[in-house]
Amino acid sequence: MFNPYLIILILFTLAGFLAMAWGWNIIAKGRKTSRWPTVEGVIERSELASDADDLLPGIEFSYTVNGQSYRRTFEFARDITPSQELAKSYVEKYAAGTRVTVYYDPGHPEHATLEPGLGRGDWMVFALGLGAAISGILFIVFG
Repeated sequence: MFNPYLIILILFTLAGFLAMAWGWNIIAKGRKTSRWPTVEGVIERSELASDADDLLPGIEFSYTVNGQSYRRTFEFARDITPSQELAKSYVEKYAAGTRVTVYYDPGHPEHATLEPGLGRGDWMVFALGLGAAISGILFIVFG
């Protein structure tokens, strides 16, 4: 007998597993940046508002790897809540002219960050996917 609720539960469970895989990928990328080699860089520009968002600062840094110079815009974690206070604290932390440690991808030195590792919310996608997958399985088995 065709049961549309079973189809919905199966799709919900599959979506949970896909979210888990996506979340695990986010976690793996964040952890990998912590092991990247470092070089000294310098903050080139530090302004209270970026071109994309008035509540996120515009910070650019430069660095050199194997004689090749690079310039990057600081990218904020997805879980950051933009605010004037946040912008002010980052502009103070990364003032123009400040020397900084730059973590760069050894395979692609044009990819770099000033703050390696996991962001606060990087586990959220994985955790929500896990919850959805477990809930779906429980409803399929016991529902």
